[in-house]
Parts: sequence; C-alpha cells; structure tokens
Amino acid sequence: MSSLGLSRKVATEVSKKVQLKDPNQPNSVLNLFRSYGFSDTQIYTVVTMHPRVLLSKPEKNLLPRLRFLQSIGFSSAELQDLIISNYGLLRVSLEQYIIPCYEALKSFLHDDKEAKIALKRLRRFCSRKTVTNIAQNIKVLRDIGVPQSSVSLLVAKFVHLAFVDHAKFVEYVKFAEEAGVDPSKSMFINAVSVLSQLKKSTWQSKLDIFKKYGWTRNVTLSAFSKHPQCLMLSKENITKSMSFLVDEVGMPLKDIARRPSLLHYSLEQRIIPRYSVIKALKKKGLVKREISFISIVRYGEKKFLEKFVTRFHTSVPQLLNIYKGPSGPLPQVQ
Repeated sequence: MSSLGLSRKVATEVSKKVQLKDPNQPNSVLNLFRSYGFSDTQIYTVVTMHPRVLLSKPEKNLLPRLRFLQSIGFSSAELQDLIISNYGLLRVSLEQYIIPCYEALKSFLHDDKEAKIALKRLRRFCSRKTVTNIAQNIKVLRDIGVPQSSVSLLVAKFVHLAFVDHAKFVEYVKFAEEAGVDPSKSMFINAVSVLSQLKKSTWQSKLDIFKKYGWTRNVTLSAFSKHPQCLMLSKENITKSMSFLVDEVGMPLKDIARRPSLLHYSLEQRIIPRYSVIKALKKKGLVKREISFISIVRYGEKKFLEKFVTRFHTSVPQLLNIYKGPSGPLPQVQ
C-alpha cells in the first residue's frame, strides 16, 4: 500500500477493512491494473474506494470482468474511467449481474454504443431476477404509444429508472398520463423521471401549494405536463416565486400555469432585478405599452440589457445599479 503513496491514515483504514493473509496478494492485483494501463493515481483511487479489491484473485475475479468490458468496446482509457466512476463493477458477479444488465440494456437500445453509455451510468446492478423489471417497464411504455426514441432516452439517460420496481414504474406512468403528458413526446420520459425522484407525499404537498394560490388539480397537472421539473422545486421556492409573481407583479394565475417554466428562474437573480428595471422605466413613463413579463424574464441577458438598460441609460443613469444592486423598495417575500 505504501507503494501507492497512501497516507498513514488511509492505509490504517484500509488495513481495518482487509486482512491480508498473503502479503503478495496486493501486488498481483496492482500488477493486473497496471497491465491495463491504470496509473498509480487511478489505482490509489480504486483501492481507497474499494479496499477489498486487494483480496481479489486477479485471474478468477478481476481479469474476466476487464476482458468482458473490453470485448463490448471499452478502450483502455474508457475502461479506466469506468472502473473509477463505478467501482460496483468490482463488487458484483460478472455472470449474475454485469452481463445480464448489459444484455438487457442492449436489447432495448439502437446500438452497442448506447448500451455502453447506459452501463457506465448504472450505479446499482440488477440480478437476473430483478432485471426482468426492465422488460416489463418497457412493455408498459410501448403499450401506451411511447416511441423507440423515447425508450432509448429512458434506458440511456435514466437507466436506473428503467430497472425500477415495476409497480412503482406503473404508478409514475399513470400519473404522467393523468397529467396529460403526451406519451409520443420525449417530455413523457422526463415527467416519469421527475416523479421517480419524489415520494408520493411530496408530490401531493407541492400540488397543495399551487392549490392554495387558486390552481385547480387539472390546472396544476396541466402545468406539470408542460414543465415537469416544476415539482422538483422546493416548497419554499415555489411559495416565494408564486407570491412575488401574483402579489407584486400582478400576473394572472392562468399565465403562470401556461408558462410554468417561469418558476424555475431565480427569484433573486433574475425575476426581481428585471421587475425592478421595468418598474423604474414605467415610473419615468419610458415604457408605455404593456409588455409580457414572461417575455421579459425569458430574454437572454444581452438582449435584456440592450432593450431595457443600455437603451435608457441617459434618461435613467441609475438603471444599471437598480438592475445589479438591491431591489429597492420591493417588499420582502414571506
């Protein structure tokens, strides 16, 4: 271990986790990694994350995994990155976990390249028994008209979701359908992914916040269908943004529901500063026609500055300070 430059503290921790009967055992493990191009720094990372790898029998345990991964197209550099980013590959059975997972992924993707990407993202491997979830989950999607492009998106980008418990997966899909998310669009997979990251009680608590502001369940579900990530916002952020947009800006609830992505913009860094500028311009009579506040928030930084700050700098010299500084007399959002 000292040959890897492990600190005494780390070496002590590693020693607590592994009892080496054969002092030559670690050397055979390290030599195998070096033969596959692993640097000492990379080996150090692997050993500190998974000390028990030093107890492995290289020919029996490690070499077959490395050969399999190379056989499916991982280059030496990719193999090194894969092992470091997903050391679970060193812990689970090749025959019982890694190969079944890879074969399942490949069967639902366009090519081996996509399967490699998905395998790299997989942090928890499924057994032969639980790998059947992916087949059942994909069938549910296909039965409601989800196209292959979206199936590939699910398996390649949201790989853990593809393997999730089937009953839970069905629950996520049903909610997305109820919300009116179009199964033929990639947004459907994004919606299911969002739901999988939240407890059902959390969904409800956030739906209740919108209800407090006058949205019906149907309106809330419609907003979710347009921008599923709105349910990923914290309850505090939802409350603050809704309060400001409704009470201070005076935006109609229906407008927010039509553009729920508005809630994802930073209240302090974008919404309040831009509202402060527009308010100052209106006070000076420089903005006479009604402008959609949604458009104002969605403008890129350069366009907003050119259209509302630089353009009126002579008439309102302090405008840039209003934009970049405190938002002045605007009330604090509770």
